[in-house]
Amino acid sequence: MRRALPAVLIALVVLSFARLHAAPPTIVIASKQDTEGQILAEVFAQLIEARTPYAVERKTNLGGTLLVFQALRSGSVDAYPEYTGTIDATILHGTLSFDGIRAAMEQRYGIFVSDELGFNNTYVLAMKAETARQLGIRRISDLAAHPDLRWGVTPEFLRRSDGLPGLERAYGLGTVDAVDLEKSLAYQALARGAIQVTDAYSTDGQLLRYGFVTLQDDRHFFPGYRALYLVRDGTLRAAPDLRGVLHALAGTIDDRTMTAMNARVDIARESPDEVAAQFLAQRLHVTRARAADSTFSRLMRALLRHIELTFVALLFAVLFGVPLGILAAAHAGAGRAIMKVVGTLQTVPSIALLALMIPLFGIGVLPAVVALVLYGLLPIVANTLAGLRQIPSELLDAAEGIGLSPRQALAWVRLPLALPFILAGVRTSAVIAVGTATIAALIGAGGLGDFILTGLTLNDPATLLLGAVPAALLAIVVDELVYRLGLLVRPRGLDRA
Repeated sequence: MRRALPAVLIALVVLSFARLHAAPPTIVIASKQDTEGQILAEVFAQLIEARTPYAVERKTNLGGTLLVFQALRSGSVDAYPEYTGTIDATILHGTLSFDGIRAAMEQRYGIFVSDELGFNNTYVLAMKAETARQLGIRRISDLAAHPDLRWGVTPEFLRRSDGLPGLERAYGLGTVDAVDLEKSLAYQALARGAIQVTDAYSTDGQLLRYGFVTLQDDRHFFPGYRALYLVRDGTLRAAPDLRGVLHALAGTIDDRTMTAMNARVDIARESPDEVAAQFLAQRLHVTRARAADSTFSRLMRALLRHIELTFVALLFAVLFGVPLGILAAAHAGAGRAIMKVVGTLQTVPSIALLALMIPLFGIGVLPAVVALVLYGLLPIVANTLAGLRQIPSELLDAAEGIGLSPRQALAWVRLPLALPFILAGVRTSAVIAVGTATIAALIGAGGLGDFILTGLTLNDPATLLLGAVPAALLAIVVDELVYRLGLLVRPRGLDRA
């Protein structure tokens, strides 16, 4: 005991020293899939890096409100920019004052609502100036006289109570002819005349780019959408310096400033981090704490992450899929059940499956890999089952005749003969993984999907192609690699054509 005491004391001293000198926490800042959210996330992130000891991880370009809020609640992210109207209508489902929103978010979810940043990014309806002039439409109420107009609106606006359903009731519009479009695609459709009305945000830089007119909300349907930040209480306890950063940003951005920043990204093609850095330098005299990454370095990181997602998911799809195929071949009843399950998984929309992963695994690489594995099972299971069933019964009888046990027959006869079928399934699964991994960027998994989503958000074909072209080439390379691997491992005597 006496000999052990010095060692115990030394260990306690080391542990105490380690706790006192532990690395500061990493703050995960997220944003939805829109220009303004990315700029505001960068403003917060860069100010944290400049004024606190905390490191920052960015998870921008995620999905819609409920997806990002779920990630915040689960602890996968620590903070993200939001709006009072959205919190009221989509999260709390009430009509509350700012103080009421702050109290309700604290009590129900343990989430701190920051002071308002200063601008109001409310919903507006936009039209081409020429169309609005020809039809004499200046106010939303004027739309009631034109029920034949075709609308193209964002998914959230199509379903939210403060979106189209409430608007139809408030203005007596009936059931409008509306299609569901991603925002940048809706702007393009409006510019081409494919639709005549779309929803927009009042500080959206794209409105300046296209020269659209916005209609007067003459019945004051849309509530205020005052920008702020949502932060987990647990994060504020672990990183108390964040309160000072939030206080410094309160009231610093007015409507005109935010519109100008959005336009610099949407029109002038500046990056959100550059725009945020210039804002902080001008308004708060903050020097950027880290240099901006080059496009090439970001692309290489995205490519490596995409390869990681693809190969890890493919590995586990094979590890689970082949045994499931063997089980399905051995037992007809189990085989029918297995094929129904993996077939049903294949029919679930990818974004829905990714969203379902968040309550279980949060956001990032893990839920993305799980979703990719589930999507990759069907071709592997189906081909393994088909390969085992096509083996002539004479060969199986011969294996039994020479005294092979069922396990030996499986390993030495059945699987080698079924290998061409199995490898064909693996090739299909590999291509599916490469393509579906681009959607995984919506839950913060990274990869080439980041460039594709950014290109869609900014209506920037060049950025979109930076993600799409490498993804297509990667699918070709992965398919060829699996094919070549199949040639190496196929037993001699089988047709190699």
